[in-house]
Amino acid sequence: MFTALHKSVSNLVHHHHRDKKTVDDSGDTNTDNGDTDRDNAAQDGDVQDANLVLSPDSAVDTNPSCNWDFTIVFKGAKGLPRADLLSSDPFLEAYLGPPEDKESLSFVTGVQWATLNPTWNASWHLLNVTEGMMIKILIKDKNKMMVDTYLGRASLVLGAKLEGTQEHLLDIWKSNDHKHGHVIVETTGTRSAGMSAALTKASTSGPCRYSRHTSYAAGVLTWERRYEFYVYRVRLYHVFDVFGTDPRQYQHWNSNYDAAKRIFADNLEGLNIRNAIHSQHSYLYRHGRNTIYDALATAEDWANLLHGPRLKKQQSTQIEQDLKTVVFTYSIVPRGLYFSETGTAFFQDFMSKHAMHANRAQEVIYSGEFRLFRDPDHNNDWTLLIDNNSGTYAPKKEVLPKVKELFELNFPDLVVMALDREDPYLVEIKEQTKKIEAEVAAQQSQRLVLFGSKSQEEVHHVHEKEDEECET
Repeated sequence: MFTALHKSVSNLVHHHHRDKKTVDDSGDTNTDNGDTDRDNAAQDGDVQDANLVLSPDSAVDTNPSCNWDFTIVFKGAKGLPRADLLSSDPFLEAYLGPPEDKESLSFVTGVQWATLNPTWNASWHLLNVTEGMMIKILIKDKNKMMVDTYLGRASLVLGAKLEGTQEHLLDIWKSNDHKHGHVIVETTGTRSAGMSAALTKASTSGPCRYSRHTSYAAGVLTWERRYEFYVYRVRLYHVFDVFGTDPRQYQHWNSNYDAAKRIFADNLEGLNIRNAIHSQHSYLYRHGRNTIYDALATAEDWANLLHGPRLKKQQSTQIEQDLKTVVFTYSIVPRGLYFSETGTAFFQDFMSKHAMHANRAQEVIYSGEFRLFRDPDHNNDWTLLIDNNSGTYAPKKEVLPKVKELFELNFPDLVVMALDREDPYLVEIKEQTKKIEAEVAAQQSQRLVLFGSKSQEEVHHVHEKEDEECET
């Protein structure tokens, strides 16, 4: 049923993305500061889903329903409590449903550092909301390496009283039930109609939030003329709609892969390895003043995020780089998509790139590699070529259509190709990528011993070894 209605749901999401673009173009710039963890930076229970499921027997009706569509703008807060000596590093979490329920719709802003009066201006689009449903708001202080500090809570009841555009000054209640500060929220409510009214429960059309985390040490150690290394997290919607909620249906670690057996072994060595992987994940994905928070709604947003500097360089030099050879390693877990650009020098000391991005999870929803490029075979549109090239988890190729569906639901104008790692077209691209990486490695200067240096022959050897280990 879900697959048959995929096109209709994608059109619904795309409609709201166009609305957002119209608002942004009118001068009300969205500076969403997009991402923190629901329970805390090190917790694994952070889930954000969209519940976009249409009634199987419902025809799309253009007449308004009894339910509501809302655009919620979390504009900011005033007079927050101090969590640190003089100030706080506040961010906001919002839930349509119980916060402890992993299937509740959720939203998280970015962090505003060292302020008691943050400005977020983060928008959330809700669909088919029942009269009287409540948004529960939590305000927290971000701690870089420790548990986040609870600052207070607020709430807002949605329904007919919020029709049209209104601004609300909501009281913040501390844990001792004393008021301290206010949250500023703007709502725009309209009656659900068309495909929104045909949904079986409340849903959201996003946009997807992302955070980009910068590591200068890794950048200095691994790249010539480049001093930053980035990892990314994207909070995808529709994960449970497409893949279900039973972890037994996800991709378990590969028991035929020697490195995976060492990582997940039930002994002291396995425990130490998992702790090291967790430390790597925590270091690379830590939040700080250089973390960038924003929203992804379109294919062009993806291109600017991943290839912005490359595209600018191409315009200035008129020398076009083949973006099919720029590879990103990813893991999808219930709390989002985690990935980074694949760099042989940096990752050579990682026992598993995918386990690092998944924060040592024993199972993932999916993992592999992807590329983003303009494809002449698809009207030169931005195309996401995503695969299952992961030795640690060895994702089943039969699940690739679901991966394609997940990305098309979140980004309707993005062309998605989901291919098995042994697909001839992908194998040809990988061979081109190997040659380019080998040429770059041959030109690079001596690297620090911590990450090592690789000759052209060594780069080929690394790729050949990875291919052999993925054969299972």
